[in-house]
Amino acid sequence: MDTDELLHAVVEFMRVWREQSPSRVSTSWGTIYRDDRFPLIHQANLGWVVSLPEEGPAKILADLAAAFRDTAVRHHALLFEDAARAYAVQEDLARQGFRPMAELAMAKVGLPACIVNPEVEVRSVAAGAQATDDFRILKIATESAAGYGPEVVDQLWGFWKERSDRVGMMPYVAYLNGVPAGTISVWARGPFAWIDDVATHPDFRLRAVARTMVFEACRRAASARCEWVVLTADLFDTPKEMYKTLGFEPVGEVRGFVRE
Repeated sequence: MDTDELLHAVVEFMRVWREQSPSRVSTSWGTIYRDDRFPLIHQANLGWVVSLPEEGPAKILADLAAAFRDTAVRHHALLFEDAARAYAVQEDLARQGFRPMAELAMAKVGLPACIVNPEVEVRSVAAGAQATDDFRILKIATESAAGYGPEVVDQLWGFWKERSDRVGMMPYVAYLNGVPAGTISVWARGPFAWIDDVATHPDFRLRAVARTMVFEACRRAASARCEWVVLTADLFDTPKEMYKTLGFEPVGEVRGFVRE
C-alpha cells in the first residue's frame, strides 16, 4: 500500500468523524459541519474543503459566515482534504487573521519494537464504571493542563463522548501501579485502526506510559484484524518523534486554519 492510499485512509477517518454532525451544509467547495451544542469546539463547527472555488477563499468565508450567523460560534475553522490546496491559500488567509493548523499523518504495520513498562496495565473502559470515570477524569485533566478553560473542557468532553460512541471508538485507561495515568482510544475500521486520545497525566510523564499504551493499542488493533495502524500528530510538537521511534512513518500532512 503506497503513501497516498494511507493518507487517504487517515483523511477518511477524519471525514467520517465529522459526518456525525447533526447539521451538514453542502457547498460548491465542500461541506460545512455545524453543532450548536458545542459552539466553542473547532472540530464541531468548521468547513471541510474539498476543492477551491473560482472565487477563492472569499467564497468559502462568505459561506461560513452565513452558516454560523446568529449562532454562538465565534470562530471560523477550515480543514482541507488536500494539503496542497491549503498551501495555495495560506498567505491569503493569514492576511485575514487565520492561523495555520498542521497535522502529520503517520502509519505503521505490526507491533512497535519498544520496551514497555511492566508496571502499566491498559484496561478497556468497557470493563466497568470505574474505568469510565477514570477515563473522563484523565481526559479532563490533560485538556485542562493544555490550557483549556472549564467551559471548553466540558464541551470537548461532550463532543468526544457522543462522536466516539457513534463511530465505535474504543477508549482505554492506562494504570501505573494501579493509579490512573493515561488514556488512549482505538477505532477499528476495515484494514485500518485509528489511534487517538493518547495523553499521559502530567504527574506520570517520562515513565513510558505513552509508549506502553501505543504498544497495547497496536496489539488490540491486530486482534481486530487491522493490518495498518494510523494516527495524526501535531507537525510542530514533539510527540511525532516518539511515534517515529515506535515505527510509525509519515505518509502526508493534513492542513487547516482557524480564526478566533
